[in-house]
Amino acid sequence: MIKSLKISKKLEDYIAHHSYELNPIQKEIINHNEKMGSQKKMQISVTQGYFFQFFIKSFNIKKVLEIGTFTGYSSLTMALALPKNGHISSLDKNKETSEIAKNFFIKAGIQKKINIFLGPALDSLKKFKNDKKKFDMIFIDADKMNYKKYYEKSIRLLNQGGLIIIDNV
Repeated sequence: MIKSLKISKKLEDYIAHHSYELNPIQKEIINHNEKMGSQKKMQISVTQGYFFQFFIKSFNIKKVLEIGTFTGYSSLTMALALPKNGHISSLDKNKETSEIAKNFFIKAGIQKKINIFLGPALDSLKKFKNDKKKFDMIFIDADKMNYKKYYEKSIRLLNQGGLIIIDNV
């Protein structure tokens, strides 16, 4: 059994070549992030995006919680795969990048599928628990020092049979 898989440049190119074309706004976000210097590493890879879309479509996921929005590439990518009644709640504390993300969502015409909750993610997670919100899929991709806390709080928000995906683990 494979315990880990290294995604080499060759494999990444193969996946991209044998997958469908990216949405124009996805491409625009990638180009925008390329100009952000070292911050661009905060964006998930195109391959990860395909992976998320595969799960969303395969498991009929409708409600997604994303912890860490950045400029919106992962949110947009997941929203494109969601059914019409699907929704993403995305948590981020950076007002500037959240505004950039919102503008991309508007441009793509999917702004009704995504709500960004601005502020400390742990506060939002506590509120979601109090409001008895539940999600089919949770993606944790924020400040790495709080991953354990995010996981512990998120697992209580997960529907039975749901998925938790954690970046950089």
